[in-house]
Amino acid sequence: MTSKSIIQVANLNNTSALASVQHASIQEIGGDQVFLVLRILDMTPSMDPYIDEMIKAERENIKALTDSSDVAEFLISTWLFNSQNGFVVLDGFVPLADVTPLTRSIYQTAGMTNLYDTVYTALKDDKAGVLAYANTLHLSGITPKVAVGIFTDGADNRSSIDPSQIKSQISLAEGYYFTLFAFGTDFGQQAATAMGIPNVLEHDAKPGAIRKMMGTFSKSVVRASQTTVAPNSFIA
Repeated sequence: MTSKSIIQVANLNNTSALASVQHASIQEIGGDQVFLVLRILDMTPSMDPYIDEMIKAERENIKALTDSSDVAEFLISTWLFNSQNGFVVLDGFVPLADVTPLTRSIYQTAGMTNLYDTVYTALKDDKAGVLAYANTLHLSGITPKVAVGIFTDGADNRSSIDPSQIKSQISLAEGYYFTLFAFGTDFGQQAATAMGIPNVLEHDAKPGAIRKMMGTFSKSVVRASQTTVAPNSFIA
């Protein structure tokens, strides 16, 4: 099985540490198709009242995928972000049994919202990024489905990356599923449009909302694993 890894990159101008991120190998996969699930989670101080709920929602997501009929196909990677820590990568894409669970010792809020920097790197990085890994799988004869769920409670206020750069990457990822889950109103649609993300789900910032949105993400991933779903109709 793939070993667990927790990689922190505080300096976004030097992401060499991402070379240590380990994905499941071709030999470990053992089939001809996989479903890559990338979870990108806001870890800024405005999330402080909802830390325990985020932890519970993350674990409920893993349980929902574990309980599905396509459990063996899922490979999960989780990225946490804030401007002080840069971002933290919990595992490369690994089987559900190898996922590092979110805990309070891991999920420590700080800084501001470097959303665009994190999304761009999580997509584009040559070692840790989902697009590079998906391409490697494809070249090896494995068909990947990809779902990216981005959970944030505020607009970007600290990135150096322009969202148009993310939009360019998403435009090349034909057939993949991208969704912005906005915990709070009045910013989600604008941020999603800027990044070229076709699916947006907004919810008032109140207790229970994160679990509800993560539950929707889980249902949407399971549905997409079992049938053909248009990329702009991902939300179940």
